Formats: sequence, C-alpha cells, structure tokens
Amino acid sequence: MPLVSPLPIESNPQVAKLAGFFNETLGYSPNSVLTTMRRPQIAKAFIELNSWKTMDG
Repeated sequence: MPLVSPLPIESNPQVAKLAGFFNETLGYSPNSVLTTMRRPQIAKAFIELNSWKTMDG
C-alpha cells in the first residue's frame, strides 16, 4: 500500500492537462506524476523538466 496514492487523471482538469504530455510521449502517465499532482507546482516543474530534456535541438 503506497504512502501517498496517485490521483486519478480525471480528478481535475489541471491533472489531465499536465498528464497529457506523458500520454503523448509514453502512452501512459507515470504514477510519480499522478502522485505529485497533489502538489501541482511540483508536478508542473517535473513535467517541464522532462519536456525540456526531450526537446529537439
């Protein structure tokens, strides 16, 4: 049993929007993203870091 459970993607529009990046690139949203969505600023920073890392150029 996890200490902090991941949020369902449909829990709020912000979760769905931020999880969309991983759905497009990986085909799923990792539990780490869904867990950090309890603190949206942390999740957004994590997603921005990953999107920067995967950009072309």
